[in-house]
Parts: sequence; structure tokens; C-alpha cells
Amino acid sequence: MANSIPVRCRRTVLSSDGVQRIRYASLDILERTGVIVKSKRAQKLLVDAGCDLDEKSAVVRFPPSLVEECARARKRSVTFFGRTAKHDARLDGDHVHICSDGNGTMALDFETRRRRTSTKEDVAKAAFVSDALRGHGVNWPSVTSQDVPMGTRHIHDLHASLENTEKHITLATNTTEWEVEDVLAIGAAAAGSSEEFARKPFISSIHTSSSPLVIDAEGMDAGFAAADGGMPICFYVMPGPGATGPVTLAGSVAVGVAETLAGNTIIQLHRPGTAFVFSCGMAVLDMMASTRAGGGPEHGLTSAAYTQMAHHFGFPALAGGFVTTSKEPDEQAAYEKFASSVTPILAGADLIAGIGLLEDCRTVWLEQMVIDDEISRIISRMAEGIDVSDDSLALDVIDKVGPGKDFLGVRHTLERFKTEHFMPTLSDRSSWDSWEAKGSKTLVQRAGDEVRRIMNEHSVAPPRGEVEDTVKALIEKRAR
Repeated sequence: MANSIPVRCRRTVLSSDGVQRIRYASLDILERTGVIVKSKRAQKLLVDAGCDLDEKSAVVRFPPSLVEECARARKRSVTFFGRTAKHDARLDGDHVHICSDGNGTMALDFETRRRRTSTKEDVAKAAFVSDALRGHGVNWPSVTSQDVPMGTRHIHDLHASLENTEKHITLATNTTEWEVEDVLAIGAAAAGSSEEFARKPFISSIHTSSSPLVIDAEGMDAGFAAADGGMPICFYVMPGPGATGPVTLAGSVAVGVAETLAGNTIIQLHRPGTAFVFSCGMAVLDMMASTRAGGGPEHGLTSAAYTQMAHHFGFPALAGGFVTTSKEPDEQAAYEKFASSVTPILAGADLIAGIGLLEDCRTVWLEQMVIDDEISRIISRMAEGIDVSDDSLALDVIDKVGPGKDFLGVRHTLERFKTEHFMPTLSDRSSWDSWEAKGSKTLVQRAGDEVRRIMNEHSVAPPRGEVEDTVKALIEKRAR
């Protein structure tokens, strides 16, 4: 499968007993504490299905049997189709796909080196660079187009993405029904028809809860429209341990799982069989700085635990990773991004979002995008583990070479080294003299060179011509 990590060396953070305890804790939360559901349409669906609604507070209490029935009702496997088939991403529990993270508001200008608010051009450049990365599988627009009116940003973000990547696009700026309608119109134009888009949707839709335990009306109703149009639903929860969730990681994971199960129950009651993805980004509150500690080790732990719970219930998982609070691609960014991504990757999360962003997912750096790709491929090699077979044990080769000789020129070495050994793009393994002769370039400088190479050499197949006309008509409509 293209641009994916096969996870053979799986590592989990929850014991089987821990998984069961969080399972029953989340069902208990839904049955005893309940969730505020503000959508009247969702309330009616839930009451008709046997839920208890307190009309004054809008708190809905869910029978566990209904929650479990709806968990079984949706499509168990989900394919995130690419705009071209070579980029289809199969969320099957056995492969990890690295995803850019979305909706930052700042960009480090690659030419001027100044930090500024993000523009449509930044959305386009980030999509183009990520399209070229071997370790990248799904595009979530890294930033949003803040140089256009707010009511048209979802159109511009999708337009810039479609023109600059052939990979699947997951979108979070379609937060209202009418914005979803625009996305579906553009998707139909790119696919050739609404029916063809619904058959192989290359755009998925992100909808969120408000932790703890609140589902807003506007976002939920937008989710209904997305499901009706055939888009997979990523239901993104963010209980922050110590702030919008219990300070304990297990407690916050239980809250997040409860919110997600509530979202799936509502979606499946509305449209049974809708493709649904458990999605989360849980970072603790730094009690000293009073800020979200996105680069802390807890982020990776909660993402891995949530992944286990998603797979336990039979859902694919999208989890946050590659997160850092650092302001530039420095040593802090390196160790925080590794720490927050290695655990969910080894746990087998189907999608890991976060590459390319700094300042806790606020600012996009193109250099950081290619650095994160290198990190993901390093962890990918770890996740593959060690293959033990007749060919890898190489007894005949060992016998043929014999004692005291080397294996450098052996055919077996030439055939296997590119798959057996990690081959870096950015890491410099040369001697000091060789490194000095090449200009003594830092990692960030080498990453900048790789960005320039991509800009000069990479190409993306354009979307269908109807997309441009549809985008122009929708921008004119929404501008009014």
C-alpha cells in the first residue's frame, strides 16, 4: 500500500484489563452522566431510539445497548480514496498513514523567513510539498487561507489543496451545513458527478465535540450533510487532561471515547453504514505555564491509548502526533515530535496527524514538513521490526562468504540493503571533512534544499476543469 507504514512490531500502552475498564467507563459516562446534545435533529433521533433527554439542559443519556448496536452498524473498514488511485489509503488496522495537521493560522514564509498570518498560497505550498513526501499519505490543509473572507475560506482551502495534491484530503473548515454543501459541489465537479464522488469520496469531513461531553448543533448538523453526501466522518475529540478532561490520562481517554461513541451513535441513527473514524488530539494542560503541552509525552500516550480503544470497538483511528510547542525546527522540536508520534505509530493508529507544524500546531514550516517525514520513516523502520526468514537469515550467503571476509559486494547485500536498512533523505552520515566540504549545512538548511528540489522537480496532476468554474461560482455566491 503506497505511502503507508506496515506495523509488525506493535507496542501498546493499555493492558487487556485496561482496555476493558475504559470501555465500561465510557459506556457508564454515556448512560449515567450523559452528553449535552444541542442539535434538535440529533435529539429527536436519540429520543426515538430510546435515549433519555432532559429538555431543559439538553443532556442525553445513552443506553449501552444502543451505543454498541450503532458501533456495529457502520462500515468496519474505511478507504480514504486519493484523487488518483495510487494514493488510496486503506484504514485497515494494519497500516499507519501519516497525515499533515490542519488549520494553523501562521506560516514561516519560505522566501522572506518571516513569521506571518497564513494565506491561500501557504495552503497550496504545504499541500504540494506533502504530496511529494514518501512517508505522507493523507492531506489535512496545514493552515487556513486568512487572506480571503471568512465565509469563503473553506472553498479556498479545498481549492488550493485539490490543485496541489493527488492524495486524500480531510477537511475541518466545513463546520456548517452550507459549507459542507460547497465542499460536496466541488467534490462532484472534481469527480465528474455527485454519484461518482459518493462512490469514491476523496474528501473526508472532520467534526468535533466540545470537551467535556458537549456536541454542538451546527457541527452535528454539518456532519449529517457530509454523511448524506458520502463523505467519511472523522469525529475529533480533544479532552485536555487537567483542563477539559480529568487530570488522569485514563479518565480523559474515557471521556474522549464516550464523546466519540456518542457522535457515532448520532451519525449511524441518521445514516446507517456511514464510514466513521475515531479521531483525537489530547494534550495535557501545563500547570506551570497554563498552556496546552502539545509536545509532552502524555500526548503520545493518550493517542496510543485512544487508538487501542478505537480498534477495540472496531473503528479506524486518527490520532495526533508529531506535536511540539517549540517555535522553530530545533532540538526541542525533534525530541517532542518523536515522543508524541512513536507511541501511536507503534500502537497502529491508522492515521497520525501533525507533520509540518510548530507552536502546538499553529505555524507551518515547510522545512519541518520534510524533517517530520524523515522522523516518520525512521519510526516506520522500527515498526516493521526484524524479518526472520530463510532469506533474511542468509545461511547460504554466510557459508559462501566464509570466515574473515566481508559481505559488501555480495548480490544478497545489493538486493536487500534498500529495504532492510533505513535510507535517509536529510540525515548526514558523512565524515566531518566531507560534511565541511559540502558547506557544513545544518539539518534545517538541508531540509530547505529538499523543499527547493520538490518545488522545482515535483508535479501534480490537475483536477478536472469543472473545478475552477465551480469554485469561482461558489466564491461569488458566498462573498455576497
